[in-house]
Amino acid sequence: MKARIPPKIPKQLKQEAERIAKSAYEQIREKENKDITRRVFKTMLYALHKDFGFGRDRCAKALKSMTKIIEHSDTDEVFWEHIDRVVIDKLKLEFDKRDYTDNGKVVNFEGDEEND
Repeated sequence: MKARIPPKIPKQLKQEAERIAKSAYEQIREKENKDITRRVFKTMLYALHKDFGFGRDRCAKALKSMTKIIEHSDTDEVFWEHIDRVVIDKLKLEFDKRDYTDNGKVVNFEGDEEND
């Protein structure tokens, strides 16, 4: 039986391949995030129209406001903490509280068994 000897890949070529793979992954992830955001916005606008009588102009105004607000979510380190403070603490709506201490990324949320 012959042993398979893997080819030696130059470190620079391996790093370039990893960079290309990471870039492709980030593009796919960004597209998926935009798609999810678009679906959530459309669902919210549908509910506003169906249940609360919002017409085209009010829906467009709500969409513009939501879009403007969400644009800061990637750059503001305390964005989600502020949103939670208003939505959960002030409005008393029921959502899981999360710990956003890693530059806005979720590092823990209540009820997560892995982090308990």
